[in-house]
Amino acid sequence: MNSRFARFAAALAVASLVALPLFAAARGSADFTRFVAVGDSYGAGFESGALELNHQQFSWPAIIAKQVGLTLCPPTASATDNCFAQPLITFPGLGSSNELVLNDIINYPPSITPAQGTAVPLMTTFGRPYNNLAVPGYTVGATLALTGKEPTSGLGQVILRGLGTEVDQAISLHPTFIGVWIGGNDFLGSVTNGTSAGLTSVADFTTQYNAMLDKLIAGAPSAGMVVGTLPTNPAGVPFLSTVSRFLINPATKTPVVVGGQPVVLTYLADDGTVQPIPADAFVTLGASSLIGTGFGIPAALAPAFPQLPNAGKPLPGAVVLTSAEFATIKARIADYNKVITDAATARNIPVADITGLFDRIASTGNAGACGGTKGICVGPFNITGDFITGGFFSLDGIHPTDLGYTLFANEFIKAINKGYGTDIPLASVGTTLMSNNGALFATLSGMPVNANTEWVVSDEAASSMMRMLTLPAPSNTGRHRATTH
Repeated sequence: MNSRFARFAAALAVASLVALPLFAAARGSADFTRFVAVGDSYGAGFESGALELNHQQFSWPAIIAKQVGLTLCPPTASATDNCFAQPLITFPGLGSSNELVLNDIINYPPSITPAQGTAVPLMTTFGRPYNNLAVPGYTVGATLALTGKEPTSGLGQVILRGLGTEVDQAISLHPTFIGVWIGGNDFLGSVTNGTSAGLTSVADFTTQYNAMLDKLIAGAPSAGMVVGTLPTNPAGVPFLSTVSRFLINPATKTPVVVGGQPVVLTYLADDGTVQPIPADAFVTLGASSLIGTGFGIPAALAPAFPQLPNAGKPLPGAVVLTSAEFATIKARIADYNKVITDAATARNIPVADITGLFDRIASTGNAGACGGTKGICVGPFNITGDFITGGFFSLDGIHPTDLGYTLFANEFIKAINKGYGTDIPLASVGTTLMSNNGALFATLSGMPVNANTEWVVSDEAASSMMRMLTLPAPSNTGRHRATTH
């Protein structure tokens, strides 16, 4: 086959993919000639606390682009090249710290620390807006307000480059199809700060989400669109489900028992009193480094731990989420999802069931076919939300792995196919299974990495986790607990 015929055949294949009959309920058409994405860290491909090119290629917009036959722009691409552009950044990435890495160390237990090195943005002079405009840390309001010029615009300075807001830049590309997933940071900043304060109000979320869609539609009235719902159960992410409220003996990986009872860690409650962490509360992953120095050990037991300089001091409230705070956050996310589905339905926009994906990852009793007791089966592999070993979440405990992003993108593809009558193939997870299957990891000492391993998160890594979702944005008001100690 000569190269000219091969290019012609490829063009026909793409045309057949995006030009299938339009489903009557969906607006615009499934034409991906100029595909753009609006969103936050999930859209950007943020992973293990940083944004860098090894994972940006697995952002959900990049995966969709590849599945519809588009080419991802290389770092050397020019503005006139016909490719899907992303703001590529070298390893170890940019974020609240360098990318977090699991150290294979000789002495047990293994630890998580930021990688060494300095990252470099590779496409800062790219002559047009990127196709993937998702900015880590951005709320719904930020997509309409921040341009990258502001001191508070975070990675928007690299991604938006002062050329306009996410929405304005998306419109300037004259998109034929727009993908949107936004809203996580309207609540995740509160989760990482151990509080229900700072949540975007339902009224503001409603106004901003509808305004975002209306502006996109007005600027690209013929474009097809897809949006996605939010995960409604933050307890399903490792950031809230990994660290125990009990004092754990690293040697036995079981709670320390005194007087026949397990020792419960203490924290500084909102009323200023030191209290045992309640059974229905959540301890965040950011507490790991604090507990390792003695924070949380009850004052009465402090003399038994002279080697720990902070024994007897309570954990700060910023690393404990009470059941009341959790209930408030969960109810607010449900309200956000109603806003998203109502807004999309009113505008004939298909909705990807991201809520359902996260629920399945956290579910129990549905993975027996691959030998698991929870999560989902992907071929013979059991994928769960467990920290490190589950395969779905990365080392920051909130953002997905490459495999997780692939499953995330497939939910969008399902929604597009259902809404537009297309037959876009789901992305294969084959290329990511080996590198993301936690059961294959082991330390150099031979100690297997398993669900009972006591992870040591360095102070710098823990601080990174606490900072990664604290970008100020115009839609958020209210107090935040201090995250320093």
